[in-house]
Amino acid sequence: MAAALDEACGLLATWYRFPAVTARIFVRYRQPVSINTELLVRARLVGERGRRLHVDGELTDGSDVLAEARAAFLHVPLEHFLATPEGRASADAWRARLDD
Repeated sequence: MAAALDEACGLLATWYRFPAVTARIFVRYRQPVSINTELLVRARLVGERGRRLHVDGELTDGSDVLAEARAAFLHVPLEHFLATPEGRASADAWRARLDD
């Protein structure tokens, strides 16, 4: 449940300000989740301050809230990632695909 909430909240934060990384996440588990159950995950931006984005999320089975999250994400300039060997390799691979 925590991974699904982090993913949904992080995707929203990244759409709002690219790229963003999880700074912290608090999950409140309200009810057990059965396996093989269709779930709905929602996220909404509740505020921003400087580079920090605040996002709330909830996981439901359509009617009952099963878990809630309060998360903070930090916008990190893309140059930070491109300065690493992995980041440069990813950028080079992306450019190679564009050139094909």
